[in-house]
Amino acid sequence: MSVNLKLLHTFAQVAQLRSFTRAAEELGRTPSAISMQIAELEDQIGLKLLERTTRSVAPTPDGALLLERVQNSIRSLEDGIAEARDAAERRMGRVVFGCAPTVAAGTLAHVVTEFRVRFPKVALQVREVTSNDLLNAVREREIDFGITPFVQAKSDLVFKRLLREPLVALASRDHFEDLPETLSLDFLSRLPLLVMQGMPVIVRQDGRETPAMLTEYLERSGRSLNIACSVRQATTLVDLATSGLGVGLVPNLAVASQMPEHVRVVSLSKPEVVRDIGIATLKGEVLSKPALALTGIFKAHLRGTRTVRCNDKM
Repeated sequence: MSVNLKLLHTFAQVAQLRSFTRAAEELGRTPSAISMQIAELEDQIGLKLLERTTRSVAPTPDGALLLERVQNSIRSLEDGIAEARDAAERRMGRVVFGCAPTVAAGTLAHVVTEFRVRFPKVALQVREVTSNDLLNAVREREIDFGITPFVQAKSDLVFKRLLREPLVALASRDHFEDLPETLSLDFLSRLPLLVMQGMPVIVRQDGRETPAMLTEYLERSGRSLNIACSVRQATTLVDLATSGLGVGLVPNLAVASQMPEHVRVVSLSKPEVVRDIGIATLKGEVLSKPALALTGIFKAHLRGTRTVRCNDKM
């Protein structure tokens, strides 16, 4: 039997206070709304729970038994909340988090520096790991949270987006002289491509958004693409593109603020390809105050210090 917990809470208030009016005041509702909720609960479980007179309200024998069980459950829930808070307090002196390499490269040093200034007594441990390993570490409670590209909706995890960043193309001017100011998928199909394995992206076209893995999307696009090389690390892909071995498709965060003069950073269009960066936590997990502050620092740096760097001048 599925019973609305809100109705049980309302019943407990009425039964304890012996008054619909006082219960309504405590719960911020009208007496008539309280009466309707009690009637709904009695209908759900098929029992009369309260004896009502013009002057008083009292639980029936069945209602008294239910009230005792509800009170025990409420006390157990309150104890659980207190234990969770105690655990969070114990973690106040330490924060352990994971960060995907493509996010860490240009952001992590600034974030850690600011955090240490604000929380000099809090120990900070960082793990730079790939997204899959990071999500597993969150599940196993090896880390408090992870900063990672969004992979897919997971029933046991919560993902809060911090930044939506575009993918851009890196191309050597010496090897690819006549590229347009923006690159479409049709144009890319004529070029040797360098891509990252397993990169989750969102393809935006005609007002629609389609989540996919980049390589899977390229393979099922219906075009004959020339994927010259597929690598796991963004730094490797940047090196290959800089050397002129192909046109690299990389997240904007993976592009250094100062690229060699012979390397162009070109935006993508038709379709536009982006990825979401955010915080992954275990569902129901309560972060400590320092951990929450750290997520706020990440949010500020990701949103405030990065823009698309396209140097299209030939």
